[in-house]
Amino acid sequence: MTARPIGVEVACDGPTGRDDCPDSAAVSARYASRTARQVRADGRADGWTTRRTPGRLIDLCPTCRHNRTRAPEEPAR
Repeated sequence: MTARPIGVEVACDGPTGRDDCPDSAAVSARYASRTARQVRADGRADGWTTRRTPGRLIDLCPTCRHNRTRAPEEPAR
């Protein structure tokens, strides 16, 4: 038997971007989505947002997006 990757899961990074999502949310990827970019596009269609921080992306589900607070190391805008 050979194991092959079947896709990518993108999970919510929580309201501060460093803690757990209270809903343990993850983007439900469509059948044709194989890369992180494609899965994130699926998430945007479902109301998810992606924020860029130094060195990484923060994925937020609709619930955490509305309850967003900044992590101490994030610059204020």
